[in-house]
Amino acid sequence: MPWKRGKIKFDDGSVYPAELLVKEDGEVWNVKVLKDNKVIEEIDAQHFANKLKKDVSSVYPFTYEITE
Repeated sequence: MPWKRGKIKFDDGSVYPAELLVKEDGEVWNVKVLKDNKVIEEIDAQHFANKLKKDVSSVYPFTYEITE
């Protein structure tokens, strides 16, 4: 499964660069969200939102777009 570059858009409208792990059928298995050119690890929803300095309800749900 290749990692593809793209972007992720959270429910609050914020957009971040991302790397998406994509299966052959196009299903996304994992996402690495980038901020300040660094990967933010997703441990759990609350922890992830806190790393972005956002409330959980403002980052979930999200959409994504593969650009590469």
